[in-house]
Amino acid sequence: MENKFKIRHAILKSLHEKRSEGTSPNTIHVSEIARTWLELVETVDFSENKIVEQIKYLENQKDIYTQEEDYYIFYYAITDIGIASFYDQKYLDEGKKRSREKYHDIIRNWSVTILLILAILTFTINAYVTIKRNSEIENLESKLKIISNQINRK
Repeated sequence: MENKFKIRHAILKSLHEKRSEGTSPNTIHVSEIARTWLELVETVDFSENKIVEQIKYLENQKDIYTQEEDYYIFYYAITDIGIASFYDQKYLDEGKKRSREKYHDIIRNWSVTILLILAILTFTINAYVTIKRNSEIENLESKLKIISNQINRK
């Protein structure tokens, strides 16, 4: 499975854990239900560049949202759609499906290649056998002509 699917799931997991900690009626600030960039990087075991790529994707899918607070501090939080995606393991399932499709494509391409090689090999062998048999037939015909000529001379 490609890492991007694992990263997406790990991000959702981290944000869901944070939201679960802060779900009380007294929740006042976004920091109680969301993670800062540094917190997110610490809890998701992948490189920052890869996390950034997947954050953008998850925002486009409406699984998470970003909120800017004072002094350019960004908080990342999971949405209800993201919670459903996390519990359904949407991205892990999607990754498994893509992996299966990829392996099926590889197997199909290899089988077509192998069948093509077998067809060429069979054609070559048949051509060789045909040429060999034709030369044997020509040899037999020439021997028959020689024998027939010898019989006619007597």
